[in-house]
Amino acid sequence: MGAVKAVFKFCFALVGLALLLAGGLGLAVAYAPDTPGLDAATDVFTGLLGPMLAALSLGWSASEVMDALVAVPLRYVVGPLGLVLLIGAMLPGKKKVVEFDEEEGSQQPDKRALKKARKEAKKIAKRGMPEEAGELCFAVGLMDDAAVFFEQAGDLQRAAEIRHDQNRFLDSAELYSKAGQHESAGAIYAQQEAWEKAAEAYTAAENLSVAAEMYEKAGADRKAAECFEKCDFPRHAAKAYIRCEDWLAAARCLEQVMAEEGTGHVNDPKKAAEYAKLVRMTGNLYERAGQFDRAQAVLAKGGASIPAAELAEKGEDWERAGELYLEGKDAERAAAAFEKAGEADRAARILAEYYRDRGESEEAALQFEKAGELLEAGDLYRSIEKFSEAGACYERFGDGAQAAEMFSLAGDRQRAAANYEKAGHYSEAAELYALAGDAEREAELLEQAGDCLKAGQIHLEAGRIEEAIGALQKVTAEEQNFSAAAALLGKIFREREQYSLAIAKLTDAVAGREIDRESLDAFFCLATVHEASENWNEAHELYEKILAFDYHYEDTAARLEATRAKLTLQSETQGPVSGGGGPTGTSGRYIIRGTLGRGGMGIVYKAEDTVLDRVVAFKVLPESLKENPQALKNFLREAKHAAQLNHPNIVTVYDAGEQDGVYYIAMEYVDGNTLKDIIKHRGKIAPRGIVHVVSQMAEALAYAHEKKIVHRDVKTANTMWTKDRKAKIMDFGLAKVIEEVRNHTTVISGTPYYMSPEQTLGKNVDHRSDLYSLGVSVFEMATGELPFTEGNLPYHHVHTPAPSVREIDAEVPDGIAKVVEKCLRKDPAERYQSAREILTDLRQLSEGSAG
Repeated sequence: MGAVKAVFKFCFALVGLALLLAGGLGLAVAYAPDTPGLDAATDVFTGLLGPMLAALSLGWSASEVMDALVAVPLRYVVGPLGLVLLIGAMLPGKKKVVEFDEEEGSQQPDKRALKKARKEAKKIAKRGMPEEAGELCFAVGLMDDAAVFFEQAGDLQRAAEIRHDQNRFLDSAELYSKAGQHESAGAIYAQQEAWEKAAEAYTAAENLSVAAEMYEKAGADRKAAECFEKCDFPRHAAKAYIRCEDWLAAARCLEQVMAEEGTGHVNDPKKAAEYAKLVRMTGNLYERAGQFDRAQAVLAKGGASIPAAELAEKGEDWERAGELYLEGKDAERAAAAFEKAGEADRAARILAEYYRDRGESEEAALQFEKAGELLEAGDLYRSIEKFSEAGACYERFGDGAQAAEMFSLAGDRQRAAANYEKAGHYSEAAELYALAGDAEREAELLEQAGDCLKAGQIHLEAGRIEEAIGALQKVTAEEQNFSAAAALLGKIFREREQYSLAIAKLTDAVAGREIDRESLDAFFCLATVHEASENWNEAHELYEKILAFDYHYEDTAARLEATRAKLTLQSETQGPVSGGGGPTGTSGRYIIRGTLGRGGMGIVYKAEDTVLDRVVAFKVLPESLKENPQALKNFLREAKHAAQLNHPNIVTVYDAGEQDGVYYIAMEYVDGNTLKDIIKHRGKIAPRGIVHVVSQMAEALAYAHEKKIVHRDVKTANTMWTKDRKAKIMDFGLAKVIEEVRNHTTVISGTPYYMSPEQTLGKNVDHRSDLYSLGVSVFEMATGELPFTEGNLPYHHVHTPAPSVREIDAEVPDGIAKVVEKCLRKDPAERYQSAREILTDLRQLSEGSAG
């Protein structure tokens, strides 16, 4: 069919061209009759047709016939007709609606069919079937009719699709809206840039974020802002509100952005700068809205403390301004604000801390005195070795122990002794009385201090026998000095010929012991008392043991012969038992006298302080410390802070520095064992003992935390149990320094059995990390085990709940189990918030269930 159409169009074009040429000839005849070529053509035409036409005419001449029948039609009919045919052939043909006859298999023009279809569709619609009418119209291409019928039938989506295909987009969008397909309607409105209608459609579709964008394009900023706010796009909402100059609404939205961003900017400088800008903008908007208090609160919360303080100053809220300047670390402006608020003491305290941080210790001490902070003033005077001033501050504060130490360093022994005695530090007071030559007063204070053995020895040397017996009999069997005290009592009773008492005490002195250099004299005394009491068998057996150990000791050999003469039964001898090892020495102020122990933080020696003539624990720190100058600096700083701690349950730090090429820290020598060793050798500790020990540890931690010092390595191996039943925590401040060294070297730290989750993750820690480690230590005391000992320990501390102590040992009191459980919570905010809270619970245990 296409080929036939092409042939027809070609023929029409040729005919049109011929007619156009003929028309042109007619014009030439009319307007250029003398043209040579034209005359020839006319002659040909006249010669061929003229005679025939003339014969048929009514007697007209050939030229007249030519003019009437040829020239006029050529000019006025043939030419225009040819032009029309030529143009019609060149134009593309109009598409006609055709239908396909399935039976005949051919397409035919369908005007009649369309008319018939339209008529049939109307009949169907009248019978109540508009949807079928629509389908009929759609099938034959009557799109307008189909759309109308589908709309009547309620099939708005089909109607909308047809209008869309007809490029009637706005009609299509309106139909989609009526059909409830608001997303589709909104998309079409947006394509047609009908922004507000698009926004309304997207709002109806509950797609508020897109609706907000459409409202923005339509210039409806308030509606855009409301949509952004409803769909939780606060930052976009704020921008729209700003364009509306609704400062309060914009500020509220930006404050929500602040809350959402939280602390995610802490470790990212770029994000931190963006967050600071956000905070300032939010505060500025609240200020522009007249909400000055809210602006101040937002700025302060977001860390913009200085601008917040300046706002507070504008409102003459001097106290609040001072607080905010403190948060912004502007100490001088803070002090000025508090001065205006009438808080002179606080202003002085702030300046004192400011001067202290700048290293201006004396000025800081004066300000602390002005503020009434005598303890801090004393600490600073102590640090710059103004001992008398330090002692006076401590004395006024009521800290007799520290006052005594300072007066002692200043050479004022009498004032030092009085303060030691007032503080209940009887051993130190006794030492000062000894230096003053008052042995009787020394012995009395030693007895008050619980060192009854030494008190008895002093009384005995002075010939005060009754006082010596009274002191020595106070030494109980649980004390380490019991054997020595019993031996002395045995000797006294032997000299007074009270043999039964002597035998009883000397038997106590040697009970369960083998003969060695320390016990040899007690065994010999016991043997002589048995000999004097004519207990020949016991005497003979003891003399044999003594001779087996030391053949030349006293007159043992002669005494043995004397008892052998009285006995016929021979006792078997026992072999010697010897100990060995001796300390090494070093040059300088401290002379090494022996090794006390080794650990991750270095080796601890027993040493003699040759300057102050006292025994100290001398800790030599790891060699890796020397390779890190910053760590050395931090070590000396931490040691200085630790030296400020003066508490009966904290091992006192005396000194830190370098000697013989090694870095050391000299501290109080404690005669006792670590809790770790006690648990290792004796097993778990009884509930009453746990309450007693942990109460002292909590007292120490509470004191240190109030000084802003965090231990970071609380554990049973760092806690001593002394002979006089005191717990003393060691190594305050050292854990942080050693950790810094390990972070810069290849030193590998030990298994973190006691580390808190936040410390395991490398986060900043505060005093609550110590409380977690204390909880692990209590767990170990109560069960003899640690909460986690296998697998990935850091993972367990961060994620795995600790087992209940009562699951391991059902006899552990519920109160202790609750203390452990609360200490070991993963989130620091859910633990005890201070060591004093633990003390409160422990006191309730000691009064009730702990027993």
